[in-house]
Amino acid sequence: MTGILAFDIFMCVTVFIFGTVIGSFLNVVIYRTPLHMSIVTGPSHCTSCGTRIKPYDLIPIVSWCLLGGKCRACKAKISIRYTIVEALTGVMFLLAYLRFSASVMLPMSIILFGVLIVLSFIDLDHMQIPYWCTATVAALGVINVLLIALSPSPAPDDLWWKHLLYALLVAVVAGVLALFGGLGGGDFQLITAAALLLGVRIFPALFIGIILGAIYGIAIKLRTKDTVKAKTEAMTVLFVKRTEQHPDDNIIMGEYEEGKCRLTCYDVEGKKLNEVGPDPELVQTLTEMFSDIPANNEYIFRVVTKSGSIDSLKLQRRIAFGPALSIGIAASMLYGFEMLNFWLGMFS
Repeated sequence: MTGILAFDIFMCVTVFIFGTVIGSFLNVVIYRTPLHMSIVTGPSHCTSCGTRIKPYDLIPIVSWCLLGGKCRACKAKISIRYTIVEALTGVMFLLAYLRFSASVMLPMSIILFGVLIVLSFIDLDHMQIPYWCTATVAALGVINVLLIALSPSPAPDDLWWKHLLYALLVAVVAGVLALFGGLGGGDFQLITAAALLLGVRIFPALFIGIILGAIYGIAIKLRTKDTVKAKTEAMTVLFVKRTEQHPDDNIIMGEYEEGKCRLTCYDVEGKKLNEVGPDPELVQTLTEMFSDIPANNEYIFRVVTKSGSIDSLKLQRRIAFGPALSIGIAASMLYGFEMLNFWLGMFS
């Protein structure tokens, strides 16, 4: 018994350490992917002074603690987020091992968790989910469907055709939401790919994702309340002056992202007015108006003008939904059936 316990402890420690090492690599992927840099060439270096990081300063978690969270060369602060990613990856790999042991689902879950961590942090930083991330989740879904189809005794509630059915159902619903602006394109792809992978377990994943997304959205709204109020007042003054010069009824929709404003003008019937679109001066003025906001914060706005006056003006900050969805997907990958059985038992 003692030998078995010692082996289990050894395996758990080994899997966790392996996860932190992979987490160190995921930090590179998270940083370089949005910059279109190679993730396999080019040594790790300090982002402040450019000094190449020595191998002994790349030990996951340990190096950050020994260096006191500072670069050895220039003493610039190193974000604790790198350590968080390493530790999070180690924990998720350990949970995967404890849940699936040496089964085929272990490598699938490890790949899934790595991808979810990458897309979550990129989404937080850049409000986008890389296509290769959702494609990888979809590929895992296809592999899982094939494994189920080839299994001699699949579980009755986890048949291969049900995975396809749930993926189609979720794709239709998510597609409608994306069409009306309720979801981003990356969120739509992630939900659909996850449905193919999880099958019926997609429902607890969506439930968790929606709840966490709502909580995060409320927190962001409260945090940016003063900013939104100030920018709304400034935009109101700007568009009041503009409507005096352009009294035609129209709708101007815009977004602020990556430090720039982009505008599109429509008439009240929804027809795009390419030839009468907002002038460059208006775009420049709005860009300067938002210049004090971090470039990784995105805002969208909609201005309706009628008879030379503002009928409505709405401004709101976009939120990254990918991390909330990722938590739900990871939880359902591990314990989706248990959650479903628990919820169904509450109503039986």
